[in-house]
Amino acid sequence: MAKIKYLTHIVLIAVISITCKGCSSCTDNNAGHNKLVCVSLEPQRWIAEQIAGERLKVVSMLPGDADPENFDPPMSALKDASDAVVYMQSGYLPWEDNMIKRVKESNPDLLVIDTARGIDLITGTHSHDGHSHETDPHTWTSVKNAKIIAANMLEGLKKADSIHADFYEANYNKLVLRLDSLDNSITERLAPVKGGSFVVWHPSLSYFARDYGLTQIAIGSENKESTIRTMQRRIDEANNSNVSLFFVQPDMDGAKSDEIIALTGAEKVVIHPIAYDWLNEMEIITDALSQKLLK
Repeated sequence: MAKIKYLTHIVLIAVISITCKGCSSCTDNNAGHNKLVCVSLEPQRWIAEQIAGERLKVVSMLPGDADPENFDPPMSALKDASDAVVYMQSGYLPWEDNMIKRVKESNPDLLVIDTARGIDLITGTHSHDGHSHETDPHTWTSVKNAKIIAANMLEGLKKADSIHADFYEANYNKLVLRLDSLDNSITERLAPVKGGSFVVWHPSLSYFARDYGLTQIAIGSENKESTIRTMQRRIDEANNSNVSLFFVQPDMDGAKSDEIIALTGAEKVVIHPIAYDWLNEMEIITDALSQKLLK
């Protein structure tokens, strides 16, 4: 009887050992699922999620209906950033550096990735505090830039969750194929209107325009009140360029946009440059340009 009890005890130890190993394996496979990744903008979240899949939770600081250049992060956003393992900053939004500095006081190990690193930056479209040669921050409104942003994100995700580096690499490669296909499609669709001009209120499509040989005419610079003389000069430029398309963001879709339409005769198309569905926005912009600039 003692021998039977002894053997039973050995079998139970073996079963428990195997079970524990199985649990340990499951834990390893799920490592990373509870890790939090923060980005500044909704379009960045879309890009990051294509790489992270469901292994990491990605949250953005800025709601899709907020002003990215005059944003003051609420406490809830600061809390998310304080709990994150990596922060993917856009790079040139005026509030980012100060927010990251505040977050690092409570989360000194936070990994910060500049997703704009390596992008050929545009200057002169924006001004803040009297400086007129600030970097244009809308780096994400370009398919070519999105590839660079994605590469920088991949680097950050692999550092934050190295055990799943191969998973992120595979997703990144799939994303690059999609972006290359999109870039080729846009290039082909916009070839007939290359050299054309379009009007925007806020200069949010500078990088897109550069990519495809178009001219962006921004009527209202930096979301600030432009002087009557400056606005009239830009309206004259638009009329001299025979513009037929006016991109307007939801916050400017009102009396001011109606006035520009009346003065230029351009057709209005509403776009959301900071919307989550980045891919859809690229398609909306391309469709409008390919159809309206041919008129």
